[in-house]
Amino acid sequence: MDVISFLTFMLLALLSFISLRFSKRVYGDYFAPIGLFFGINLASLFLYHLDLLPLAPISAQTYVLIATSLFSFFVGALMASPFFVLKRKPLPRQGLFRNDVKVPEGLTIFYYLTTSLGIVGWIVFIRYIAPAEWLSKPWLLQGQLIPYHMGYLLVLGTLGPSAFVLLALARHHVTFLSVCFLLGDIIALALCGIKSYLVIALVTMLLAWATACPGKIRMKHLVILVVFLLGFMVLYDRFIDIFISWHFVESQILGVLSFLKRPYLYMVGSWPAMSAIMANLPEPVHWGQATLEPLWKILGPGGLGIIGRVSKYLPFVNIGVSDFNTYSLIGELYWDWGWLGSILGCFSLGFISTRFY
Repeated sequence: MDVISFLTFMLLALLSFISLRFSKRVYGDYFAPIGLFFGINLASLFLYHLDLLPLAPISAQTYVLIATSLFSFFVGALMASPFFVLKRKPLPRQGLFRNDVKVPEGLTIFYYLTTSLGIVGWIVFIRYIAPAEWLSKPWLLQGQLIPYHMGYLLVLGTLGPSAFVLLALARHHVTFLSVCFLLGDIIALALCGIKSYLVIALVTMLLAWATACPGKIRMKHLVILVVFLLGFMVLYDRFIDIFISWHFVESQILGVLSFLKRPYLYMVGSWPAMSAIMANLPEPVHWGQATLEPLWKILGPGGLGIIGRVSKYLPFVNIGVSDFNTYSLIGELYWDWGWLGSILGCFSLGFISTRFY
């Protein structure tokens, strides 16, 4: 790491910490929109500047767009926060569940229904769709075509962990039965061959806890979540996602820690990829392909069938050690709509998310 990279690393790390402290001071929680958006993006950027892999450099215009988009998000969030902008007072917060609050019957039904459907969907998947030898060859779980109805059941399971948190907070205790359903749901999400399901479920679980109990989330909880997700990614790459082989030459990661190379690439690779598309913009195969993908899925085959299938894969670009097709939120807005799209998109996201919060 040269002097410039080290100074940039220190600056971005400091800004990431400041954004989390600002979120805690103003909104009473690290998990407010500003804390999430700034903390995660800046953390990813300062990790990039550790130079642990020989990644392509990020251009100056990319940094300008990132900085402008972050500032735009900040302005949008402040415009949705009149209590702070006008009065300089932190957001008054109160826990969602007090001792005198009766446990909502619908919440209990919702928890057991979603976890049950997720578990049943996974059982049907491994019984009738996945190859019989999947237990000894877990990599066979990946790449299996999951029918739409099975996929929807598995997606429902992602709501189970967050519903468990709300139910436990409402009851002020946990039951053995609810824990069994939670564990079954987590196993189903971890072994369905799609790593994002479990990641979404656990992050949403922590968000539900942070929202229901403002101020209770500490830095140690974020560290525990990161370590758990990192461990899951390592195990997933080791036993399931085994057919993607990257040879990382000139890696600064020691041999004993080589299992961290791919998770590190996942965490930071979107920035050099964003820089690559800004230098040579690939032609979208469909209008609003990245940002409007959920709409195209609803209108396409398996949904309403009004339009043809839109490719769910973005173009791959070279980032130095491999090809990569994730450009970050800011980069995908840019790919679809240009500079104005990134700036206005981040402003809208900052305003709407903070207003809902």
